[in-house]
Amino acid sequence: MVVIDYIEQISGTAMPRLISAPFFSANPVFRRAEYAAAVGRLPQDRVVTAMLAQHLQAGNIRRIARGVFASVPKHADAATWSVDRFLAASRLRQGGTIAYHSALELHGYAYTERHDVQVIAQGEPGIFEAAGFACRFVRPPRGFAPPDGVTAVDRLGQEVSATTIERTIADLFDRYDLAGGVEELFNSLDLVVRIDALALVRYVRALGKATVGGAVGFWLEREQKRLGVPDATLEALRTLMPNQPRYALGTKSGEGRTARDWNVILPVDVVERRFEGL
Repeated sequence: MVVIDYIEQISGTAMPRLISAPFFSANPVFRRAEYAAAVGRLPQDRVVTAMLAQHLQAGNIRRIARGVFASVPKHADAATWSVDRFLAASRLRQGGTIAYHSALELHGYAYTERHDVQVIAQGEPGIFEAAGFACRFVRPPRGFAPPDGVTAVDRLGQEVSATTIERTIADLFDRYDLAGGVEELFNSLDLVVRIDALALVRYVRALGKATVGGAVGFWLEREQKRLGVPDATLEALRTLMPNQPRYALGTKSGEGRTARDWNVILPVDVVERRFEGL
């Protein structure tokens, strides 16, 4: 693959040849504005458009979305090369944060992999289909206030913002559907080896949903010894649980089992630990 830069005489200054190659090497995924800054031009400059078009034609980069591109490694085929889906999804909207099941995957705790990447972002929720993956945009949950609850994860030398494991767990008990269902959620939780219990309680409280407090309390009490959860954490969660039994985690009326001492009615498979990973 030959890297060629657009050469044009503008205001008496010629664009330097091969200026893009180091940028592409250091930025597997980038926005137009970042590339423009690297070549010393404004994002809307027509020269930037021409340079990007030239590199697209040469197969040096591929377009992910409007204004978002991926660098194609040397000798790779741009038509078949797969971009890192987490890195790409994190660049689709300013301030996007990988969350829910996708955050479990980034942290290494997901029981299975999913095709879509879930991103908390401002703007309308919805699904963006890209080559090789889909990005699902989700509105910020209640109490979501970065940088609290957000950490940086390295992907190919670039930082990706993702919810911490504690924020992820709290959010998934609220939106178990974004975990891929309760079976996937609890099988994934079995892979978690450590948590900051105080942080988890803080995020559960921020969500302001009693059923989340009861369901998280049920799970933590069951895993108390394995995760080293202090008694004080369970007592704090008891102040957040429902005052009377309520359905949680998608349990249908007339079904499920009541979690002892937590006032939540959960799927039978959760209470009786019937899942493959349990």
